[in-house]
Amino acid sequence: MKIVARRIWPLFALLVLAAVVMRFFTESIWLDILFNFSVGITLTFVAVDMLYEERKNSRWQIVIIGFCVLLFLVEGIVNVISVF
Repeated sequence: MKIVARRIWPLFALLVLAAVVMRFFTESIWLDILFNFSVGITLTFVAVDMLYEERKNSRWQIVIIGFCVLLFLVEGIVNVISVF
């Protein structure tokens, strides 16, 4: 899982950047949904990578990341529900 998390999160980070850049040119709820879920997945993989690195004092960072993941995923689900 460590190798997967380490290789995948930069790709999702690029997807987040692409969604932010596209947001400047067009207005779409789907870009908001893409952004929210991409950030949530990216932060999840970053937290997994931090868990396997076992750095000192990383527990509080993982708690903060977990809270942010929860916020972004809830916002993404709310956006999906509002579309339908």
